[in-house]
Amino acid sequence: MLGGMAAACLVVSLAVSPDAGIVVAQANPNAWLTEHPTILKLMKLENQERARYGLPPLRMDTQMCLAAQKHAQWMAQTGYYVHSGLPWPEIIHHGPKTPEGAVTGWIYSPPHHGIMLSGSVAGFGYAVRNGYTYWITLVQ
Repeated sequence: MLGGMAAACLVVSLAVSPDAGIVVAQANPNAWLTEHPTILKLMKLENQERARYGLPPLRMDTQMCLAAQKHAQWMAQTGYYVHSGLPWPEIIHHGPKTPEGAVTGWIYSPPHHGIMLSGSVAGFGYAVRNGYTYWITLVQ
């Protein structure tokens, strides 16, 4: 009986010991944005277009996503459709209701398409207000 209790105590102490090599995954506090299905779709579509040109996929940068989302929300709240002035090249779109519509618009605009094909990391954002959708991609 005593041996069983000692084994149980040993297992518990190993499970909570920082030296036990157990890593507890922390929740991503920005998952509401970086794992949002619409944001992931936007990134997927842009990466599909990049693949057509033999370019590697963009990697998502959380800080750039937060900045892009903040600007998208600002545009939606104010109704202003303007570039952000952030320190990265950006593409914005107003009107399309879907990621497919936004990316298609950027593909058919040579300056926007060029930005989409540049860089290696990106941030994505979008906001909807009163039926109007604002899209943004930041690229570095």
